[in-house]
Amino acid sequence: MKRLLVAAILLASPRPHAASLPTLYTLHCSGCHGAAGHGVPERGIPDLHDAGLYAGLPAGRAYLAQVPGLTQSRLDNPTAARMLNYVLTHFSADNLPADFHPYTTAEIATLRGQTVSDAPTRRQALLAAIEGKKPR
Repeated sequence: MKRLLVAAILLASPRPHAASLPTLYTLHCSGCHGAAGHGVPERGIPDLHDAGLYAGLPAGRAYLAQVPGLTQSRLDNPTAARMLNYVLTHFSADNLPADFHPYTTAEIATLRGQTVSDAPTRRQALLAAIEGKKPR
């Protein structure tokens, strides 16, 4: 019973940054994107293996930091930055631009503090921009 209580307190903690990044991913992201990060694209939940494609565009970089799952999470900004960098390097390393630089705490704090439009509309516009950048 005592172990169950300790686990419940840890899961409810507003400072989950002590947990490992895979554990944080499981707690904050896998409910929608799945353990393997493939999402459910037909339901509007993107495949995280494509996330690196967004990082090559300034608007895409902002979008990644402003998705509802990140902006509405209880993760503090340093942990949110680490989590986003983990997702990008763990699931989408092959799609990251050559000049990719990790998100910083300050960048996440700024981007999370901005009011944003709905994620699906932004995602569609970014996908069109990404498609336009691909060599033909």
